[in-house]
Amino acid sequence: MKKDFLTLLLTILLASYCFGQEAELKENVSYDPSFWAQELRLDTEQRNKIEAINAEFYEHLKSRPSTAQLQSYLHERQELILGTFHNRQKRKWEKIISTL
Repeated sequence: MKKDFLTLLLTILLASYCFGQEAELKENVSYDPSFWAQELRLDTEQRNKIEAINAEFYEHLKSRPSTAQLQSYLHERQELILGTFHNRQKRKWEKIISTL
């Protein structure tokens, strides 16, 4: 439960940071798959990897990166998280995202 709350808090902080960027920039919204852990059937190892990826990403945010750096960090985070999924989970993730 604490992990879910921490993940939610960090996601809110990320969203606040992204929305605080220049208004003319169209940022892609990046969702945290931990919220859909049951639907994705993430195992403990995958959850731990995602938490570590998120922790590293949020450490990068503390340095107040430029917009270009933020885009790079978001892309890297997305690729690393997708790398933790099995093929079936990737397809399920695509379905989840398409409904949002």
